[in-house]
Amino acid sequence: MDYFITNELPTAEEFVQLRVDTGLSFRSIEVSSLALLKSVYFVGLRAKEDNKLIAMGRLVGDGIIFIVSDVAVLPELQGNGLGKVIMEKIQAYIETNLDKTACVTLLADVPADKLYKQFGFRESAPASIGMIYQMISKNR
Repeated sequence: MDYFITNELPTAEEFVQLRVDTGLSFRSIEVSSLALLKSVYFVGLRAKEDNKLIAMGRLVGDGIIFIVSDVAVLPELQGNGLGKVIMEKIQAYIETNLDKTACVTLLADVPADKLYKQFGFRESAPASIGMIYQMISKNR
């Protein structure tokens, strides 16, 4: 698949659709519209053929704490290195633009944790453990 890399935010509809298509939890269009505008950095891969968003990832944060979020690749394209392309761009942004004292975290689904480990992310346990609070379940 021929694709191009973009840092232009997708529409909220594209964002939600890719999340759903990749098995990530549903987010409303309204909430997604606002959340996307608060992205510190966004990277997307679009198909050259039809401009369809086929993969994405973003960085959100406040200057001290950052979260790698919404890393997603269409299932039929997984295993072709597209997740690695997304993470290479995010890591380059982190290393070039963030203060060296910044803390960058992520919540990794298994087996995607193997991808993140390639970029220096490591499990924080036993010193600390990741925790999550969700008001609704993953599958709405």
